[in-house]
Amino acid sequence: MLRRTQALILGLATTAAVAVVPLVAGQEPSADAAVRKHVTTDYTLLRRAPHSYVIGTAYRNWTVDVHGDQNSGYRWGRIYGDVNSCLWIYSGAVAGDASSGDSCGAATSLPTSTFTNGQIGGSTDDGATVATVAGASCRTWDGSHITGYGNVRPWQATATPSSTVNGRVAIGQTVLWRYVSRDGKWVMIRDQRAGGTDGSGQQSWYFIPRSCLPAHLPG
Repeated sequence: MLRRTQALILGLATTAAVAVVPLVAGQEPSADAAVRKHVTTDYTLLRRAPHSYVIGTAYRNWTVDVHGDQNSGYRWGRIYGDVNSCLWIYSGAVAGDASSGDSCGAATSLPTSTFTNGQIGGSTDDGATVATVAGASCRTWDGSHITGYGNVRPWQATATPSSTVNGRVAIGQTVLWRYVSRDGKWVMIRDQRAGGTDGSGQQSWYFIPRSCLPAHLPG
């Protein structure tokens, strides 16, 4: 079972450049071919760069084709499941050594302009506190707690939710909002009531509808 500190989960450094570290003992060599692996934890957060913004989630047994070397404990690769995009994934959450074709190209950091509408809350390491509201499109899974989603593909012109998360946030309770998706309809939040690990238990970072938050979002 993978356990990591909450500080690592909340590592949202906004550095735009991504430098691939030199090859060291125990790392797989860079090559044109990718290495096919599978997620071995209940879930793992997907990021726009190592230790940066969370932009999705991969779940147990999902296929991942990793490319190149590790960078600060993360691997650049194509995430399958319901994402099918090239993102950064925690290297300790995947295992396997089958060969696969290169489908991502050189590792990169996704600019925030590609997956947000420009609204970003909080500091460099967490979101900003805001109380949830019962907006028109805000749904609950048990009559009181908000239904969230592990993925919406926030970089798309029209985001599509998938991987339902039965969150622990009741209408009226607070969350930490991080950013609004490119289409303005979804918000990445951190649920303080969820677990402090990336890999087991209730995930703390996920998307909720924009209508679950007030019109004005505090910075």
